[in-house]
Amino acid sequence: MSKIIAFMGMCANKLIDLFSKKAKSGEKAQDIEIKKVETFSSKILYIIAIILIMCMLASLFPKLAITDWWFEKADMALKYIFTL
Repeated sequence: MSKIIAFMGMCANKLIDLFSKKAKSGEKAQDIEIKKVETFSSKILYIIAIILIMCMLASLFPKLAITDWWFEKADMALKYIFTL
């Protein structure tokens, strides 16, 4: 469990570092913005994939102690995807 929390903390620090960078020129600013969007979209993809896998596991194996929280997050993720 602590490894998962450490991994999430490392990812959060990388995202914070990425969003706190400042650009010196217009082209560099655009490159940084493109990198921010690419990083954000890839991380969102991993999070949504994990949420959907947990929902599939809950459906396939009902004896697992997977709560409705995962289904609520999956609903939020799908709403987020379809409102873009």
